[in-house]
Amino acid sequence: MRLGEYKKWAPVVLMLAGMMVTSCGEDDNGPNAGDNFDQKGFLEHVGSSLIVPAYQELEQKSGILRDKISSFIASPESSTLEEAKTALFEARIAWQYCSPYQFGPAEESGLVSNLNIFPADRSKIERNIENGSYNLGTLANNDAKGFAALEYLLYGKDVTSGEVIQGFADQPQRATYLQNVAELIIATAAEVYSAWSPDGGNYLGEFTSDGALGADAGSSLGKLVNALNLSFERNTRDAKIGIPAGIRSLGITIPEATEAYYAGYSLELALANVDAYKKLFLGQTREGVKGLGFDDYLKARKAATTSGSELPLDEAINAQFDAVLGFIDQIENPLDEQISTDNSRVQQVFAQMQQLAVLLKTDMASALGVVISYQDNDGD
Repeated sequence: MRLGEYKKWAPVVLMLAGMMVTSCGEDDNGPNAGDNFDQKGFLEHVGSSLIVPAYQELEQKSGILRDKISSFIASPESSTLEEAKTALFEARIAWQYCSPYQFGPAEESGLVSNLNIFPADRSKIERNIENGSYNLGTLANNDAKGFAALEYLLYGKDVTSGEVIQGFADQPQRATYLQNVAELIIATAAEVYSAWSPDGGNYLGEFTSDGALGADAGSSLGKLVNALNLSFERNTRDAKIGIPAGIRSLGITIPEATEAYYAGYSLELALANVDAYKKLFLGQTREGVKGLGFDDYLKARKAATTSGSELPLDEAINAQFDAVLGFIDQIENPLDEQISTDNSRVQQVFAQMQQLAVLLKTDMASALGVVISYQDNDGD
């Protein structure tokens, strides 16, 4: 092209080049890639209506638990013991609705380690009590603290309430240990809630900021999708079902590895936990108020399953949540006895959870442009 011709066409060339740069510069995984979905509105709803209330509830229930345990220690009798047990159950239910959100402040505070490692190591707990010298903040004591440790101390195995109470009378340091574990739970729960709260560290503001939009590893969507999947696979599918049922323990069933082995309400915790994931997916509060959820995001993307299902991806995932809940509901309580008498039903729950894991980890993550950044042994 001669110089004169170039000058003639230069404005057009530059305009086209600018359009190409602008187009290439847009992130295909951005907040509105391929759709008009309001990602910021989605994050604001999830953060302010689901996550912050969940951590607030956990703090409140953990505080009540600490107070009821203090009352039991001050007046060890059947009524105060039962009140402490009830408070423990309610705090554990509150925890189930925080389980999907183990990133940011929860990860930094070691919330899972301080609250919900199970099963409890009975021998380690008894050694700590006997020695009177222990540091609950160490990694070595992860399975000697939290809700599972409180459950062991308040319930015992094959003992009466009177025998539990007598055990605290015979061994005063037992009460000290019980109180220390409860104090660590409320301290950690309060720390995480404060960090999320707009009146505290305001991680909510960071979570919903314009700079956190998109779908890359550092985005809020990326963190949320990864945390949801990691928690569901490891803490729900494997820990609650797979390991006790022998699927994740080399074919050896371990009924005593169920989440609430001594209290006998492992199924109630599992149902609440799966309900928490479903409510996050639907953008639904515990009171049933619907807002923007992952289902709406997938609808906006017109996402389909990789299995060739006739259902759109959002409907397929919702249906699979219902299937998991339905199969859990068919198990006879308590879970450890079901494993011992007819483990096939528990294995069916795991199979349904595995189907859900594929939909969430492979199909949903791909549809939203999120890369799963953690490693798992499944090959999902």
